[in-house]
Amino acid sequence: MCDNGFLARLAARFRADQGGNVLMLFGLALVPMLGVVGVAVDYSRASRVKQTLSTAIDAAALMAARDAQKLTDSQLTDRVNEWLKANLPPDAKDQFTGATVAINRTAKTVSIVANGAVPTTIAQILGTSALEVSTSSQSTWGTNSIELALVLDNTGSMAQNGKMTALKAAAKDLVQIMKDASQEPDQIRISVVPFSTRVILDTALKDAPWLRWDQKSCSKNWPYTCTTISKSTWQGCVTDRDQSYDVSDATPSGANSTLYPADFCDTYSPASQAKVMGLTSDWTALNAQIDTMQPTGATNITIGAVWGMATLSPGEPFTGAKPANTPRLNKYMILLTDGDNTKNRWDGNGSALSTAVDDRTKLACTNIKSNGVLVYTIRVMDGNAALLRNCASAPGMYYEVSSASQLSPVFKAIAAEISQVRLTQ
Repeated sequence: MCDNGFLARLAARFRADQGGNVLMLFGLALVPMLGVVGVAVDYSRASRVKQTLSTAIDAAALMAARDAQKLTDSQLTDRVNEWLKANLPPDAKDQFTGATVAINRTAKTVSIVANGAVPTTIAQILGTSALEVSTSSQSTWGTNSIELALVLDNTGSMAQNGKMTALKAAAKDLVQIMKDASQEPDQIRISVVPFSTRVILDTALKDAPWLRWDQKSCSKNWPYTCTTISKSTWQGCVTDRDQSYDVSDATPSGANSTLYPADFCDTYSPASQAKVMGLTSDWTALNAQIDTMQPTGATNITIGAVWGMATLSPGEPFTGAKPANTPRLNKYMILLTDGDNTKNRWDGNGSALSTAVDDRTKLACTNIKSNGVLVYTIRVMDGNAALLRNCASAPGMYYEVSSASQLSPVFKAIAAEISQVRLTQ
């Protein structure tokens, strides 16, 4: 008979042998497992070093752009490396192996590539002694090319509380800042678009093919008579295009609905209103045009915004703007008003808020921003705050002005933001 004690002792020995095999196998697997964990830990360390290095060279690139016009290429390279070594935290400084600096004085760019080597810890088990990290940044000095439309409320309410006087001074301050920032001819160009319920053009444009001549003025008393606008009687007023062209900058195609209606001037938009000026870098002419502004008429923000966009587009009625995809070109609009929409070609009585006119302004703002124009809006004391806030390209690009004296600081802040040195990638 089989000895039960013998079988039990045999099973125990077998179990002991199996345990030894598992332990041995686990020991063999432990080395690569530790290596994998070590790589993950070391990769995390390398990522942190890269992020720190990236932040540092972004700051160094801006510093280099600021000093590029004062230093030689070699001085600028030394300055970048010294700055990085001095400003990296200790755990990143030890891994920093130097930066390559490329200065292009034609394109006015400074490109920096920084490298580092992060020593590994546990990952050395797999034969990896260091992880290489690299990051790059580029900045430009001076300014990109800029096209800026000043779309300015010239309605009667701007006569109150010194608003028009302050607006003229603020607009001139902006022109001066942009003039000082410009480093080459036509690098920065500005248009001026005064508006009420209509805009006013130079009557020398009367033969332009994009104008139409079918608007009528009718008497208010019996017997009713109507007169059609003509080139000989035109004083420069232009009203809204047919819907939906009234909220877009679609180039006139020849079809009547796409053309701009020459119109009679009236109390809502008198002929004395300042005229639209297309993009120019003639700073003297810009200041002179701003001086012609005077408060008169009622409010149609839509037509001001759309004609501002027209000055920023290369198609008719103004053809001086560059295409939106021109490299290093930024297009901006500053839209200022001190009141509610009260009248356009179809709606409103010229004195009370018209939500129908507001609806056209909303569509115009959406179209302008979709064309790549960055829009700043300024509400001067009164007006539809929600409408203007939503028209701006970003929350920080909407300004509330509660006193005319605040206009100059606001315009200066916007001008500084537009013209400042920026990272280009």
